[in-house]
Amino acid sequence: MDRQFLSLFVQRYRSGLILVAIASVMLNVLVFAGSAYMLLVYDSVLPSRSVPTLISLFGMLILIYIFQSIFEAIRAEALLGIANGVHDDLFEAVHYATVTRPLRTAGDKGDGLQFTRDLDSVHSFLAGQGPVALIDLPWVIAFLIVLTILHWALGLTALIGVIIIAGLALWSNRRTQTGSRELANITGRRSAAALSEIRFAESALAMGMQERLVARTSAWENSFIEAQSYLSRTVSRLGGASRTFRMLLQSLILSVGALLVIDGQASGGVILASSVLSGRALAPVDMAIANWKGLVAARSGWARLVQGIATFRKPAERQIALARPAQELALRDIWVAPPGTQRFTLSGVSFSLTPGQVLAVIGPSAAGKTTLVRAILGIWPPTRGEVRIDGATLDQWSPETLGSYFGYVPQTVDLVDGTIGENIARFDPEATSDGVVAAARAAGMHEVILALPDGYETMVSAGAVELSAGQRQRIGLARALYGDPFLLVLDEANSNLDAAGDTALAAAIAGVRLRCGIVIMITHRPATLGPATHLAVINAGRLTDFGPRDEVMQRLQEQAEPARVAGETAAVKARGAV
Repeated sequence: MDRQFLSLFVQRYRSGLILVAIASVMLNVLVFAGSAYMLLVYDSVLPSRSVPTLISLFGMLILIYIFQSIFEAIRAEALLGIANGVHDDLFEAVHYATVTRPLRTAGDKGDGLQFTRDLDSVHSFLAGQGPVALIDLPWVIAFLIVLTILHWALGLTALIGVIIIAGLALWSNRRTQTGSRELANITGRRSAAALSEIRFAESALAMGMQERLVARTSAWENSFIEAQSYLSRTVSRLGGASRTFRMLLQSLILSVGALLVIDGQASGGVILASSVLSGRALAPVDMAIANWKGLVAARSGWARLVQGIATFRKPAERQIALARPAQELALRDIWVAPPGTQRFTLSGVSFSLTPGQVLAVIGPSAAGKTTLVRAILGIWPPTRGEVRIDGATLDQWSPETLGSYFGYVPQTVDLVDGTIGENIARFDPEATSDGVVAAARAAGMHEVILALPDGYETMVSAGAVELSAGQRQRIGLARALYGDPFLLVLDEANSNLDAAGDTALAAAIAGVRLRCGIVIMITHRPATLGPATHLAVINAGRLTDFGPRDEVMQRLQEQAEPARVAGETAAVKARGAV
């Protein structure tokens, strides 16, 4: 998969890579001008004492440096264009993988933003000096060849130096790869702990937990500092050793050149030219080591991105759009396990609903009720079995299109930073005022919203702390009713409602039923069973009873009667024994 992505990368940015290659060739060829200038000055100009020759050579050198700066700018701009292009091309897939990963994996203890950080690492590396160092590395061979042409001893000395520095780089690579992966993991866990502490700040203050949570977060901070210090220390030590050795190598080459001149095997200009060439030959290696941390982070991030995009790939757009559902919701022997686990929390559930029916789902806590609605809405795809709407499985619909036919009020209603009107409209850019107001009226929130300072334009934060829990729940109901969805799912949508809210909820359910929609509601309050036409009993992940409400209630009462009598008998015996 990594090779496939690399092949696509080369094809997508072929023109930019060609421009970078041409600019790099010209830059590295022009680099020889400085050494050639020194060689000519010492071997030709000084012996001849020719000022016009010196001026001509210097003028040519200035022109070459001007061209060098132009090619540097061209290469930098081309690399920046490639970096921005990679970011733009991958952003949608990376963002989809980021928001989809929590729905398909369990036990992810990070903050969920690892893919985003990886994309930033790749972009920063491509836009920086790291690629320049890698592109210039092959030219080390060219500089070694030129040094060898000047004299084999110079080439051999430089070659040994390059091999030693390359060995240091490889050794550092082994040490930094593991540290980089560990740092990425700790960074995610550290951010997750801080975000959790922020979300829990109100309860923590009320229950005296702040200091303990700070201490818990500080433990991750210490781990982060240790991992960061290990990486920085490794890279800085390698960089320091490399720079020291490079200066030593240049002095060594200068000394070898001086011995050659003393022995009459080279001219005086060779000494300076060889010193400059050796420094230029080692410059890409030095630059690569300086950017080693970014290279390792980008390489690890790229590998995670490739795997993440492949694993959490966005479904292909459907060529044939199905009609708006209007006939039936059917579950056929569905088995559901939380993402990333093999433990089924829902086993072998089958039933069907038709327009105008309202299903109330009851059962003890942790029985699998929320798992049921998550499977129906496509949040947790069934491991076995299938959910069908109008005869089509959920994956035959475009997720965005299918979602517009659903309304969902979860146990905890979350609002997005924006206006109340935008939240009700699900941030649909084509939403109409009539549609938003109609949804608010259906939820019984129109007058309440008008009483707010700016009405439908009232801004709410991501946590919507400006609103009460009941108001948030009713705005969530209005959002669920927007667009007249075919299926309305209510997961304990009355948990924070007062009497007026309960009345509004019952009216909303009646409205959906009247326009031939389907309603599924999870409830623990018997008073809310009034609108239900059907009742489903979930216990230990299995559907233990299903049917018309009154018939199921009758069966439940019949089952409860023997248990009640047995309990009373046991109580009487206990009193008699006493």
